[in-house]
Amino acid sequence: MKDFENLVSIQELQQQISASKLFNIFLSKEQRKQRKDIEEQLNSLLNQMRLFSERFSPLGWCMYDSMSVPLLEKANQVYETEGVEAAEHILIDYYKGEVKDRIHQIHHKSKELLLRYELIKNAFEEHFAERYYASVPLFLIIVDGAVNDFTKSKGLFAEGTEVTAWDCLVGCNDSLENIKNVFNKGRGKTNPEEIRIPYRNGILHGRDLNYGNEYVSCKCVALLFAVAEWMAMKNNEDKRKEKYQKEHEEISLNQALKRYDQVQKDKQEIQKWKKKSVEVGKDIPECGTVEDYENYQYIVPIIQFLQYWENKNYGMLGMVLKNMFSYETSEKKRAGEARKLFEHKKLNAYKLLEIEERGCGMSKVVVNVAWDSNGEMKSGDLVLGVSYVSLNQEAKEAALPWKNNGEWVIYPWDVCALHK
Repeated sequence: MKDFENLVSIQELQQQISASKLFNIFLSKEQRKQRKDIEEQLNSLLNQMRLFSERFSPLGWCMYDSMSVPLLEKANQVYETEGVEAAEHILIDYYKGEVKDRIHQIHHKSKELLLRYELIKNAFEEHFAERYYASVPLFLIIVDGAVNDFTKSKGLFAEGTEVTAWDCLVGCNDSLENIKNVFNKGRGKTNPEEIRIPYRNGILHGRDLNYGNEYVSCKCVALLFAVAEWMAMKNNEDKRKEKYQKEHEEISLNQALKRYDQVQKDKQEIQKWKKKSVEVGKDIPECGTVEDYENYQYIVPIIQFLQYWENKNYGMLGMVLKNMFSYETSEKKRAGEARKLFEHKKLNAYKLLEIEERGCGMSKVVVNVAWDSNGEMKSGDLVLGVSYVSLNQEAKEAALPWKNNGEWVIYPWDVCALHK
């Protein structure tokens, strides 16, 4: 992958490591070990990314920033030991299975994707039901239309559409830009033979007839994740640049080593954490007040959200559901979006159905809600993620509940019931 120069933060870290070697004599034994560990981890990551790009991008698999590193490593390992066919099935198994827990990340990356909420939901339903002749065109239509709206000029596959972004993997020329070119290959003749790459023109223009398989659909899923991430990265590009410049104005090698040391300590603390099994109706009430969940702080923002909904407090709704309206940049606009969604929904009742602690800073909460919409009674289940995030966006340490250095924030994993 020749395009790592686009990844400014990685380039900066490499330069710091290189420069630090000139001052070896001034470093303690522990600091030299830490520097070596950082260098080895970084080189390993870069190598895995290079190998994946060289081996799998020509086959239609797209890398993106939140892509699982263990998935990259496993695909590369199997490629080396069992060959390309077995390696592709590692990726296929992931995009047919584990990816279910991550599809909530797509809808709220941009307003263009949120507008296509139902289409995305339908595409995944077809995909997981293995009805690939239906899922593939839906994924391609969603991606093309969303990018067209996002750029306000051209779809993803149109000539001249640029999908680069500053300091992110998905914005490199070897990532989404490269995949776009692979998928956009001209298909001049009708082809009845099976294809394993989502050739957009051949599929949507009816020339590639045998496209309905797991290879093509899974590669479309990876593409949708990459496009969603690119949109989010492009939207906050200026903020990321500003933050990067501020963080790198005065950073010394000693500071970098201290940060690394803190990260290692945090990892050790996280490994000690053990999940609790929480039974609704026994350990906690199905429907209670904030005070009832004092020992389960990750549930508190869910209860607050429901109270704000009941009281029609759209300003606070916009704040507590900021990740549902993350495409809007101001609190005022998010409050406006909350009003649009909730003003004709009178909350009548709610009850917690399921609690699952997935990590020290991540839990899943399922709540059933019932409301009146213009005289019509409706109900549905909302699947919400709750993550513990730093109060200070410029903080250099991890936000961990026992440090009390963050807050629990709601992420809308599956809230399609609200759009009935």
